[in-house]
Amino acid sequence: MGEKRFTTIGSIVLSCNTGLGILAKSFYDNGIIDKVIVANHSRYPSNKGWYKKKDICLNLLSFLNEVDVLLCFEVPNPENNIDWGIVKLFKDAGKKVVLMPMYESTPFPLPKEVMPDMWLFPSELDRDFYNERGIEGHLVRVPVEVKPKHRTTIKRFIHNAGSKGSQHLDRNGTELLIKALPKINPEVEIVIRSRDTQFKIDDPRVKLEVGDVAYDDLWEEGDAFIFVESYNGLSLPLQEAYAAGMFVIAGDRYPINTWLPKEGLVEPDSVKDIRYVFDIIQKADYNSNNLAEKINYWYGKDISDYSTKGIEWGKKNSWANLKKVYTDLLR
Repeated sequence: MGEKRFTTIGSIVLSCNTGLGILAKSFYDNGIIDKVIVANHSRYPSNKGWYKKKDICLNLLSFLNEVDVLLCFEVPNPENNIDWGIVKLFKDAGKKVVLMPMYESTPFPLPKEVMPDMWLFPSELDRDFYNERGIEGHLVRVPVEVKPKHRTTIKRFIHNAGSKGSQHLDRNGTELLIKALPKINPEVEIVIRSRDTQFKIDDPRVKLEVGDVAYDDLWEEGDAFIFVESYNGLSLPLQEAYAAGMFVIAGDRYPINTWLPKEGLVEPDSVKDIRYVFDIIQKADYNSNNLAEKINYWYGKDISDYSTKGIEWGKKNSWANLKKVYTDLLR
């Protein structure tokens, strides 16, 4: 006899190559999410093969009837972060609501009638932010599922600029990297990937790739990943690049510096409290000279041991190891 299932978990998901889309798909692919309503993204097309037809609910009533636990990533509906009506429907029906917040973009405080029954914090920063506001929950790292590749020497650097939304406050450090280019070793090769923004970079060392890259191919090319973020707690690209065996150049900021090796981290010039979407968040600012120095220093260096450590970290934080944590909490 198979394992008896006591709880059906549902989520409103995006099915496109965005952070929230890939996050939800990983939970579905690994058997944590059972039923979904697929929301359309305002800019990017949906991948119709991501979810089986039998698991897609076409209307809210069938979704409410079939689902015992509503699991929300960041907000209930990825395309409408103001409407929390579906959460109220679930709570009024006596069903459980679980929220994995992103502290920089999840509204807070929430009205009492839509407060989640359980909070899952994807990073120490998210945990601390909500603990300081009286919200208790569970610190659970988002598992990584990437194909590892052992790297030996840094020859090519990769940077993911993301979408237009990623350019706000230079979240991914794209402007910082562009400012650093004149000070970077002439032999260095850099690939900059962008979803929908064409940067004007007249530099023979830089290869611009505009458009979607297949998820399975994201971490195949290159030896080092440049992603000096200015804010947020959960950073799937950093986790994935490290687990894939790449050398990671990121900001020396909390909570990234609690799990990434110090060798690749760039210390901020300053960290300031700023008013963001719903609350005060901490934003780091960096000096482009320091980024250029970090790139120049590591170009051509042996990273065999670093790559091995990253791949081992990825195994430790894989779905194979962490699925039971989510199953025990949600089922």
